[in-house]
Amino acid sequence: MEEGDLLLCTVEKVTNTITFVRLPNGNQATLISSEIAPGRIKHLRQYVVPNKRIVCKILGISDKNISVSLRRVNSKEKKEIMQNFKQEQAMEVALKQILGENFKKAKEKILEDFENILKFIDAARKDKDLISKYFLKKDQKSIEKIIQKKKKGYELKLLIKMKCLEEDGIKRIKRIFDLENNNILITYLRAGEFKLTLKIEEFKKGKKEMIKIIEELEKRAKKNNCELLIKEEKN
Repeated sequence: MEEGDLLLCTVEKVTNTITFVRLPNGNQATLISSEIAPGRIKHLRQYVVPNKRIVCKILGISDKNISVSLRRVNSKEKKEIMQNFKQEQAMEVALKQILGENFKKAKEKILEDFENILKFIDAARKDKDLISKYFLKKDQKSIEKIIQKKKKGYELKLLIKMKCLEEDGIKRIKRIFDLENNNILITYLRAGEFKLTLKIEEFKKGKKEMIKIIEELEKRAKKNNCELLIKEEKN
């Protein structure tokens, strides 16, 4: 874990000033009232009640305490984490149907090497030999079938305003958007306005990739003497 990570936590105890949550790895973290929601909170139980699952962002990690925030998680981030949780639950159900009473033992073995079931599934898609490491031979073909099912992806979107006053402005804009990435789609909206869509499988890696794309666009716009305004598209 590191600062900025998004985690699905479980509320354990709620007080007037601090809410205690349990992280996926079993550790406890603290959520202070000011990090639950912006502004004054009238009804605390609207946000946190014991046993409720909430998506939190890690603010800080020290030897004695892990602090998290609820209010700093946006709707896209929450949706991505909840989708991952549902996907993992669905995968566990599928594995249980195949493995029966052997599921618990197989899961424990997997979690010794991987953060969660989905991380294992992603690795097994790239390396089929992992299947034989964790499952009996009689179950391997069935496991391979569910692992090879295509993972549902996500999209990150930017709204871009571009102005090039040079005579060859259209050519310059085309050069700026000529990005060598098959996961990027540029859509023309109206004069000088565009939408950039990046298709991703993992939200965290996708955010890092989008930062690099923005930096590259800004660099190209400056080189081509064009004005550029970029903002993230909200849900």
